[in-house]
Amino acid sequence: MLLEKTMVNELKELLSTQGMTEVGFAAVTPPEEYAALTHAVSLVLPLSDAVIDTIKTAPTHTYFHHYRTVNAYLDRLALSVGLFLQNRGYRYVCVPASQSINGFSGLFSHKEAAVSAGLGVIGRNALFLSEKYGPRVCLATILTDADLSLGFKALSKKDPCANCQACVRACPAMAISGKSYKEGSNDIIDRSACSEHMKRAYQKIGRGVVCGLCMSVCPAGRK
Repeated sequence: MLLEKTMVNELKELLSTQGMTEVGFAAVTPPEEYAALTHAVSLVLPLSDAVIDTIKTAPTHTYFHHYRTVNAYLDRLALSVGLFLQNRGYRYVCVPASQSINGFSGLFSHKEAAVSAGLGVIGRNALFLSEKYGPRVCLATILTDADLSLGFKALSKKDPCANCQACVRACPAMAISGKSYKEGSNDIIDRSACSEHMKRAYQKIGRGVVCGLCMSVCPAGRK
Protein backbone atom coordinates (compact mmCIF):
# COMPACT_ATOMS: atom_id res chain seq x y z
CA MET A 1 0.00 0.00 0.00
CA LEU A 2 2.85 2.37 0.82
CA LEU A 3 4.34 1.65 -2.61
CA GLU A 4 1.09 2.62 -4.38
CA LYS A 5 0.71 5.81 -2.31
CA THR A 6 4.29 6.79 -3.05
CA MET A 7 3.76 6.11 -6.76
CA VAL A 8 0.64 8.30 -6.89
CA ASN A 9 2.49 11.16 -5.19
CA GLU A 10 5.51 10.74 -7.47
CA LEU A 11 3.28 10.86 -10.54
CA LYS A 12 1.64 14.07 -9.36
CA GLU A 13 5.04 15.61 -8.64
CA LEU A 14 6.40 14.52 -12.03
CA LEU A 15 3.47 16.14 -13.83
CA SER A 16 3.38 19.30 -11.72
CA THR A 17 6.94 20.12 -12.79
CA GLN A 18 5.62 20.16 -16.37
CA GLY A 19 2.67 22.46 -15.71
CA MET A 20 0.04 19.77 -15.11
CA THR A 21 -2.02 20.37 -11.96
CA GLU A 22 -5.29 18.58 -12.80
CA VAL A 23 -4.45 14.88 -12.45
CA GLY A 24 -6.87 12.13 -11.42
CA PHE A 25 -6.95 8.37 -10.99
CA ALA A 26 -9.83 5.99 -11.66
CA ALA A 27 -10.91 2.39 -12.09
CA VAL A 28 -12.19 1.89 -15.65
CA THR A 29 -13.45 -0.72 -18.07
CA PRO A 30 -10.81 -0.71 -20.82
CA PRO A 31 -11.15 -1.80 -24.46
CA GLU A 32 -11.17 -5.58 -24.88
CA GLU A 33 -7.67 -5.71 -26.30
CA TYR A 34 -6.34 -4.04 -23.14
CA ALA A 35 -8.56 -5.89 -20.66
CA ALA A 36 -5.87 -6.09 -17.97
CA LEU A 37 -5.37 -2.31 -17.85
CA THR A 38 -8.20 -1.52 -15.44
CA HIS A 39 -6.85 1.71 -13.93
CA ALA A 40 -6.44 5.09 -15.58
CA VAL A 41 -4.50 8.28 -15.08
CA SER A 42 -6.53 11.26 -16.31
CA LEU A 43 -4.79 14.48 -17.40
CA VAL A 44 -6.74 17.73 -17.73
CA LEU A 45 -4.78 20.63 -19.24
CA PRO A 46 -6.33 24.14 -19.39
CA LEU A 47 -6.43 26.07 -22.63
CA SER A 48 -5.46 29.74 -22.89
CA ASP A 49 -8.30 32.06 -21.83
CA ALA A 50 -6.81 34.79 -24.02
CA VAL A 51 -7.17 32.52 -27.04
CA ILE A 52 -10.61 31.14 -26.19
CA ASP A 53 -12.04 34.60 -25.52
CA THR A 54 -11.37 35.58 -29.16
CA ILE A 55 -13.83 32.93 -30.38
CA LYS A 56 -16.88 35.12 -31.01
CA THR A 57 -18.68 33.98 -34.16
CA ALA A 58 -16.17 31.45 -35.49
CA PRO A 59 -12.93 29.70 -34.49
CA THR A 60 -9.69 31.52 -35.17
CA HIS A 61 -6.47 30.37 -36.78
CA THR A 62 -4.73 30.94 -33.45
CA TYR A 63 -7.23 28.69 -31.67
CA PHE A 64 -6.69 25.90 -34.19
CA HIS A 65 -2.93 26.10 -33.69
CA HIS A 66 -3.30 26.29 -29.90
CA TYR A 67 -5.64 23.28 -29.87
CA ARG A 68 -3.15 21.17 -31.81
CA THR A 69 -0.21 22.35 -29.69
CA VAL A 70 -1.93 21.53 -26.39
CA ASN A 71 -2.96 18.07 -27.60
CA ALA A 72 0.58 17.36 -28.79
CA TYR A 73 1.89 18.43 -25.38
CA LEU A 74 -0.64 16.16 -23.67
CA ASP A 75 0.56 13.22 -25.75
CA ARG A 76 4.11 13.91 -24.58
CA LEU A 77 3.02 14.16 -20.94
CA ALA A 78 1.04 10.92 -21.27
CA LEU A 79 4.12 9.17 -22.62
CA SER A 80 6.17 10.40 -19.67
CA VAL A 81 3.57 8.86 -17.33
CA GLY A 82 3.63 5.62 -19.30
CA LEU A 83 7.41 5.39 -19.14
CA PHE A 84 7.30 6.15 -15.41
CA LEU A 85 4.92 3.21 -14.91
CA GLN A 86 6.81 0.86 -17.21
CA ASN A 87 10.08 1.56 -15.40
CA ARG A 88 8.37 0.31 -12.24
CA GLY A 89 7.25 -2.94 -13.85
CA TYR A 90 3.73 -1.98 -14.97
CA ARG A 91 2.10 -2.00 -18.41
CA TYR A 92 0.50 1.03 -20.02
CA VAL A 93 -1.25 2.38 -23.10
CA CYS A 94 -1.48 6.10 -23.87
CA VAL A 95 -4.85 6.99 -25.37
CA PRO A 96 -4.17 9.68 -28.02
CA ALA A 97 -5.28 13.12 -26.87
CA SER A 98 -7.11 13.80 -30.13
CA GLN A 99 -7.90 10.89 -32.42
CA SER A 100 -11.06 9.56 -34.04
CA ILE A 101 -11.47 5.93 -34.99
CA ASN A 102 -14.29 5.04 -37.38
CA GLY A 103 -16.07 8.35 -37.00
CA PHE A 104 -16.51 10.22 -33.72
CA SER A 105 -15.11 7.80 -31.14
CA GLY A 106 -11.54 7.24 -29.98
CA LEU A 107 -9.80 4.25 -28.44
CA PHE A 108 -11.20 5.14 -25.02
CA SER A 109 -13.27 8.04 -23.68
CA HIS A 110 -11.13 10.72 -22.03
CA LYS A 111 -14.30 12.21 -20.60
CA GLU A 112 -15.25 8.92 -18.94
CA ALA A 113 -11.85 8.69 -17.27
CA ALA A 114 -11.89 12.33 -16.10
CA VAL A 115 -15.41 12.04 -14.67
CA SER A 116 -14.57 8.73 -12.95
CA ALA A 117 -11.50 10.42 -11.48
CA GLY A 118 -13.70 13.08 -9.86
CA LEU A 119 -12.28 15.96 -11.90
CA GLY A 120 -15.60 17.23 -13.30
CA VAL A 121 -18.78 16.35 -15.19
CA ILE A 122 -20.15 16.21 -18.74
CA GLY A 123 -22.24 19.22 -19.76
CA ARG A 124 -25.18 19.84 -22.09
CA ASN A 125 -22.69 20.49 -24.90
CA ALA A 126 -21.28 16.95 -24.42
CA LEU A 127 -17.96 18.48 -23.37
CA PHE A 128 -16.12 17.62 -20.18
CA LEU A 129 -16.51 20.45 -17.67
CA SER A 130 -13.59 20.65 -15.27
CA GLU A 131 -14.50 21.82 -11.77
CA LYS A 132 -11.74 24.41 -12.07
CA TYR A 133 -11.63 25.37 -15.77
CA GLY A 134 -15.04 24.44 -17.17
CA PRO A 135 -14.88 23.20 -20.79
CA ARG A 136 -11.70 25.16 -21.55
CA VAL A 137 -9.50 22.09 -21.37
CA CYS A 138 -8.00 19.25 -23.38
CA LEU A 139 -7.73 15.71 -22.02
CA ALA A 140 -5.46 12.70 -22.14
CA THR A 141 -5.67 9.26 -20.55
CA ILE A 142 -3.16 6.56 -19.69
CA LEU A 143 -4.50 3.03 -19.10
CA THR A 144 -2.42 0.82 -16.83
CA ASP A 145 -2.40 -2.33 -14.71
CA ALA A 146 -0.86 -0.43 -11.79
CA ASP A 147 -3.12 -0.19 -8.74
CA LEU A 148 -3.75 3.54 -8.35
CA SER A 149 -6.75 3.23 -6.02
CA LEU A 150 -5.05 5.30 -3.31
CA GLY A 151 -5.38 8.26 -5.65
CA PHE A 152 -9.15 7.88 -6.13
CA LYS A 153 -11.51 10.67 -5.09
CA ALA A 154 -15.30 11.02 -5.01
CA LEU A 155 -17.25 11.87 -8.15
CA SER A 156 -18.05 15.53 -8.66
CA LYS A 157 -21.59 16.50 -7.65
CA LYS A 158 -21.54 19.97 -9.18
CA ASP A 159 -24.05 20.85 -11.91
CA PRO A 160 -22.70 23.90 -13.79
CA CYS A 161 -25.39 23.45 -16.46
CA ALA A 162 -28.35 23.99 -14.12
CA ASN A 163 -30.69 26.66 -15.52
CA CYS A 164 -28.24 27.43 -18.35
CA GLN A 165 -28.76 27.16 -22.10
CA ALA A 166 -25.88 29.35 -23.29
CA CYS A 167 -24.28 26.67 -25.46
CA VAL A 168 -27.64 25.70 -26.96
CA ARG A 169 -28.24 29.27 -28.12
CA ALA A 170 -24.67 29.76 -29.38
CA CYS A 171 -24.37 26.59 -31.48
CA PRO A 172 -24.41 27.65 -35.18
CA ALA A 173 -25.28 24.10 -36.23
CA MET A 174 -28.21 23.90 -33.79
CA ALA A 175 -26.72 20.56 -32.79
CA ILE A 176 -27.16 20.83 -29.00
CA SER A 177 -30.52 19.52 -27.78
CA GLY A 178 -30.48 21.28 -24.41
CA LYS A 179 -30.95 18.03 -22.51
CA SER A 180 -28.89 17.29 -19.43
CA TYR A 181 -26.30 14.56 -19.83
CA LYS A 182 -27.14 11.13 -18.46
CA GLU A 183 -24.70 8.24 -18.42
CA GLY A 184 -25.10 6.13 -21.54
CA SER A 185 -27.09 8.79 -23.43
CA ASN A 186 -25.98 9.81 -26.90
CA ASP A 187 -28.78 12.14 -27.93
CA ILE A 188 -27.82 15.38 -26.20
CA ILE A 189 -25.86 16.50 -29.26
CA ASP A 190 -26.17 15.80 -32.99
CA ARG A 191 -22.53 15.01 -33.77
CA SER A 192 -23.17 14.71 -37.50
CA ALA A 193 -24.73 18.19 -37.67
CA CYS A 194 -21.80 19.61 -35.69
CA SER A 195 -19.20 17.95 -37.92
CA GLU A 196 -20.93 18.87 -41.17
CA HIS A 197 -21.23 22.52 -40.14
CA MET A 198 -17.54 22.75 -39.22
CA LYS A 199 -16.48 21.20 -42.52
CA ARG A 200 -18.73 23.56 -44.47
CA ALA A 201 -18.24 26.82 -42.55
CA TYR A 202 -14.68 26.58 -41.25
CA GLN A 203 -12.81 24.80 -44.01
CA LYS A 204 -10.35 27.70 -44.22
CA ILE A 205 -9.84 27.71 -40.43
CA GLY A 206 -8.25 24.48 -39.35
CA ARG A 207 -9.64 22.51 -42.28
CA GLY A 208 -13.05 22.36 -40.65
CA VAL A 209 -12.17 20.29 -37.59
CA VAL A 210 -12.61 22.89 -34.82
CA CYS A 211 -15.32 25.30 -33.70
CA GLY A 212 -15.22 26.17 -29.98
CA LEU A 213 -18.28 28.42 -29.75
CA CYS A 214 -20.07 26.25 -27.18
CA MET A 215 -16.88 26.24 -25.13
CA SER A 216 -16.23 30.00 -25.29
CA VAL A 217 -19.72 31.00 -24.13
CA CYS A 218 -19.93 28.48 -21.26
CA PRO A 219 -20.14 30.35 -17.92
CA ALA A 220 -18.37 27.44 -16.22
CA GLY A 221 -15.14 28.36 -17.93
CA ARG A 222 -15.33 32.14 -18.19
CA LYS A 223 -13.33 34.35 -15.87
